[in-house]
Amino acid sequence: MPNETVTHTILKAKGPLLECVEDTVVREVPLTIHYNGEEIATLLCSLSQTEELVFGFLLNEGFIRFPEDVYEIRHDPIDHLVWVEGKPCLLQKELMSKRFVSACCGKSRASFCFANDALMVKPLSSTLSISLPEAYTYVKFLESHLPLFQATGGVHSGGVGFQGQALLTSYDIGRHNVFDKLSGSAFRTKLNLENHVIFFSGRVSSEILLKVAKMKVPILIARGAPTDLALSQATALNITVVGFAREQRLNIYTCPERISP
Repeated sequence: MPNETVTHTILKAKGPLLECVEDTVVREVPLTIHYNGEEIATLLCSLSQTEELVFGFLLNEGFIRFPEDVYEIRHDPIDHLVWVEGKPCLLQKELMSKRFVSACCGKSRASFCFANDALMVKPLSSTLSISLPEAYTYVKFLESHLPLFQATGGVHSGGVGFQGQALLTSYDIGRHNVFDKLSGSAFRTKLNLENHVIFFSGRVSSEILLKVAKMKVPILIARGAPTDLALSQATALNITVVGFAREQRLNIYTCPERISP
């Protein structure tokens, strides 16, 4: 397992007193991805699930469509470099030329905006329905299974749920990376997510909602708040968005018929 934290000596204030203590801080590394010999992105991320992150990123940004599109993947964990050999991507030049800084993570990550986004997402037709107790189960899982967050306060986390069970989990310093890791994990194991739930520790921006739509997941449960644009997209794409999910409380913003008492 990679060393995901470091220790720093800090001054901790409590009232008028200052105390010198050791504090645990999460590590952040720049991971540079090359696809078919070309550098396509540098992601600022945590040290876990690197290959899942790469697979999810390539899938969600349109470079690959199927697991067999990736022929070989090589990872240099010292210099944080990844080389992927895969099926030639006809839009690779276009995808690489339309970068923009994501509002979801400030300037922490370069994301891609490309013209065929609309072709990658369609309104979902899932008839999935879950009960409030099941929704609260995922909320409780987020609250009780965050050892790295509890140690550092510096990561987001998420998971894929089905019938009250957490099937996949991920965590990272970046919100986008959490979803790419989940997507990559499901992609590699050929897990169909169309009748599953994603639960997430952060807020829901339009870009996060778009990732959920690409994963074809009908229900998103988040601890944070959604934006108005995310909710507009969720309504158009028939995705249930739940926000401010804490303990025995939550807000259902869109497609409420999927959450039953």
